[in-house]
Amino acid sequence: MLHLTRCTWHGAVVQMPIQSPYKLIVAAKDGTVVRTVDLANRRTLTIGRSPRCDLTMDIESISRRHATMICLNNTWTLIDADSKSRFKVNNEKVDYAALSEERPIQIGGAFFWLQTAPGAPVRPSTEAAAPTEKLWSPSSTESANATLTIMDLEARPIHICALDGELTTVGTSPEADCSLDIEGWSPIQLALIQEQSGAALLDVSSEQQLRLRGKSCRRWASHEPTLLRCGDHLLQWEAEIPSSETGSGIWDAIQNDSLG
Repeated sequence: MLHLTRCTWHGAVVQMPIQSPYKLIVAAKDGTVVRTVDLANRRTLTIGRSPRCDLTMDIESISRRHATMICLNNTWTLIDADSKSRFKVNNEKVDYAALSEERPIQIGGAFFWLQTAPGAPVRPSTEAAAPTEKLWSPSSTESANATLTIMDLEARPIHICALDGELTTVGTSPEADCSLDIEGWSPIQLALIQEQSGAALLDVSSEQQLRLRGKSCRRWASHEPTLLRCGDHLLQWEAEIPSSETGSGIWDAIQNDSLG
């Protein structure tokens, strides 16, 4: 499946193919490589214990929905999804970090880093790993129906952004899918993402500003209309409930259970 991104050429919107040159390598604490994930043609990847995550990690120290990887400006960035323990870079807990080939990132009891694909095997050898698995991928023809209405503090609408495909970015940069002149926002501040469980809103800036009921919030995915705040602006989030055919039967059987 070939994913597309948008760019503007003399006022026209042009669809450009995305080709990520990386694989994601996942290793246990003892260094044994246990998973390899091909990131070609992807822009996002959710990680957690839930079967509704793109990459399911059955490790107790990892939250049900722990983090989201997102490719912005050709850089893969890992963003915490309001997990219980965040993740570690150089043994320090953070909620935002760029992935690289030189530095592993620890999530619970697993270590994650990038490898150029194709390329020389990492150390320890990836021969110990299972073959690259076929993960859930967003549909190339359908996307979750979600909109984000951006308003001033008096609730006057300024702009409406809709989820288009796998990912729609919002920020002040001309490279954002929804480019807005909002003082205090980052070049890419927010992202609307199509996840296996439906649409989600993610604050993807290192200068995180998204808040819900006065509390800091990295990710929001309710199917109920919700009012949030980002800096000096109000956000109205609306998303349709996905069809019952979406997702795995395993999740449908245990969705009422507490996964931690």
